[in-house]
Amino acid sequence: MTIIETLVSPLRPAAATLLQPASISSIYSLGAALMIAFAWLALRRRRRGRPVVVKALVRAIFSRRVLLHRSTFADLAYCVIGLATLGAIIGWAVVSTSWISDGVAAFLTRCLGPHPEPHAPDFVLNGARTLALFLAYDLGFFIDHTLKHRIPALWELHKAHHSAEVLTPLVNFRVHPLDSLILANNLALIIGLIGGAAQYALGRQAVSFTLFDQNVLMLLYIYLTAQLQHSEIWIPFTGVWGRVFMSPAHHQLHHSADPAHFNCNLGASLAIWDWLAGSLRMPPSEPPRLAFGVSGHAHDPHCVMGLVVDPAVNAVRALIASLSSPADRGLDRESTAAPPRDSRSAV
Repeated sequence: MTIIETLVSPLRPAAATLLQPASISSIYSLGAALMIAFAWLALRRRRRGRPVVVKALVRAIFSRRVLLHRSTFADLAYCVIGLATLGAIIGWAVVSTSWISDGVAAFLTRCLGPHPEPHAPDFVLNGARTLALFLAYDLGFFIDHTLKHRIPALWELHKAHHSAEVLTPLVNFRVHPLDSLILANNLALIIGLIGGAAQYALGRQAVSFTLFDQNVLMLLYIYLTAQLQHSEIWIPFTGVWGRVFMSPAHHQLHHSADPAHFNCNLGASLAIWDWLAGSLRMPPSEPPRLAFGVSGHAHDPHCVMGLVVDPAVNAVRALIASLSSPADRGLDRESTAAPPRDSRSAV
């Protein structure tokens, strides 16, 4: 292997992730998010009777305050490192979804007997499996996210994600490796359980509708809202839509430093879990004044100590404290972030 190949090899996983259409962090989904943001801001200007000025839209989306913030540079570094290493870590440390799914299907067969072969058309069976696995992912994410906001040791790891003081799609990568590892295993467990039940009920012949080897419903989420959830473009879903689907504005409230917004809107693409659990906070039509970030950092939250070392050390300390004193201590997420700044777009 040449010196150049040695230097480039760690970047190959990053390039594969960015260039894979089904990736939640691909350049294609980012491009779709940019087009949606431009269209939304242009529509909002038109509704207000203001001319659609491209320069104003560009300033609103590519805010210098956001792009040049220290938090954004930390996210960029985290992105490069994470893309180069996290795949290998998760690859050997995550339980097998298919193993759990097959085990559940076999268990149900032993307990309940073989399920009669369904007589529905293939597209119905495939559609049911597609929906079941998508709901399994979203429910798994909600359960994992809820635990990380309720259990002190898990919150210490997850807090690194909430330490972002401005929101861009790069915040998707601002996740502690142990936090990602726990999420991957929780998703594997929930998807395996629900996938096994679907396999038993629908039969092995039922397969999910996919595009680029990705569940088509998951792909819709990735291209319509996933990138925009970590942005400061206020796109709210209100009314019934806001009780079913998680809009970018929902997730921006989730990241808010205002205690009134703590532990709300914990779902990924669907708001129904928060609605049922009582943690749903509906976004207003007009963007409020929001500040982002959390307090309680021993070191700069945008450096290696604050983003990688401190969360792991604090998680161990919280775990030891909870074992020595099992009484519920609650979770205090008070923020000492800067006074609320106006996050409303200039357009």
